[in-house]
This record gives sequence, structure tokens and C-alpha cells, in this order.
Amino acid sequence: MNGKSVVIVDDSEDYTALLKSKLTKEGFNVKTFLQSEEAFQFVLRSYSEIDLIIIDLMMPNLSGLEFLSTLKDHKLKTNFKICVLSGKNDLLEIETAFKLGASEYFLKSENIDILVEKIYEFMEITSHPTPDKNKEFISLLEITNVIHDFQIVKYDENIVTLYSREELPIHSTIQINSEKLKKYKQTSKPINCIVDNCEILDEKILITCQYLDQIA
Repeated sequence: MNGKSVVIVDDSEDYTALLKSKLTKEGFNVKTFLQSEEAFQFVLRSYSEIDLIIIDLMMPNLSGLEFLSTLKDHKLKTNFKICVLSGKNDLLEIETAFKLGASEYFLKSENIDILVEKIYEFMEITSHPTPDKNKEFISLLEITNVIHDFQIVKYDENIVTLYSREELPIHSTIQINSEKLKKYKQTSKPINCIVDNCEILDEKILITCQYLDQIA
């Protein structure tokens, strides 16, 4: 558990809940606000206990940029970092956010697992929680983020197909720790694969992969 304290300010309940769930699983202590004014008052009271603020730029009443500007005017001696979120890639907004004290800028369309990894990088946290090696899991090797909850649909000598609750980037390399699959491949180690296809089906995501050791 890394114990870092994160404040999320976003009026989208679904996105906030998803990001909070991800960060909480990674060991962060997370507090969320749907109203930026309420979040601002909390920051004024508790800034010494905060490590990171993640704020959406498109907030009602007090926008993300206004939040940053007002915070800068208070001239608090803070050590926290600020990450701003936006649904659009606006270079002027990005430049303004950095001038007002932002440390990083993320698009909300970005894969949330990659976003979490970038948070690790710019907060200089070097290691992720280690999964229980006795349990089945999928690990996205590029970002070492462990993804639990998967169900193998079928496999043969060329491919493996599975359901996951997480989207995986096409051509990303994953590691599947499945006793059934390891027995089939006659190995005691997790199976390395590369993602060929990722298809969203209702609440599940269908992932098709090739075994990495068979790719020239």
C-alpha cells in the first residue's frame, strides 16, 4: 500500500467512481468531490495532508482553471501535485493549466489503466502492489497493472479467448496466470500473450490473444 492521499474533483459520477475504484485498489487513499467549490474548501483546510489533486477542467460554477487560479492566489505552501482532466485536447487549456500549477494533463478518453500508470510515474512511485501469485490474474506487462476477474472462453495451440472486465490496448503484451492454461502449455509459469482484438459486449469485454512465444 503506497498510502498517498488523492483528491478527485469531477462532476461525472461514473468516471469519478471508476477512477476512485482503480486508485483505491492500487493503495491510494481517495476522497472525491462532485462540486469544485466544496473541494476547494477541503483543500484549504487539508492541503498539508494531500499528495495529489485530480480535477476536471469542465466543472460547473468553478471551472478547473478557475480552481487552479484561485488556489494560486492563496499562495499556500503546498507539496501536492495537480493533474487536470479534460474531454478535449485543447493546447491553450493545457498551457494555461501548467502555468497555474498543474503537474500533468490527461484526456478522459485515455485508457484508465494507462492513466493510473502515469500517476505512478509523475508521483515517482516505483512499485505497484504485488499480486498473490497463487491466484489467477491478467497482468498488462507494459504498465505492470494487475487485472483480476477474467474468464477463459476457449484456447488452442494458436490463440486464447477470454472475458475481462477491463479493456486492453490492441498489441499490448499481457501475462495470463491460469492453472488451466499453464497445464495446457505444459509450463509452471504464467503465459505471455499479445492482444489481437478487444470487443466490448454488454458488461464484459472479449479479448483475443496470440501466444507470444509463437510470434516471429
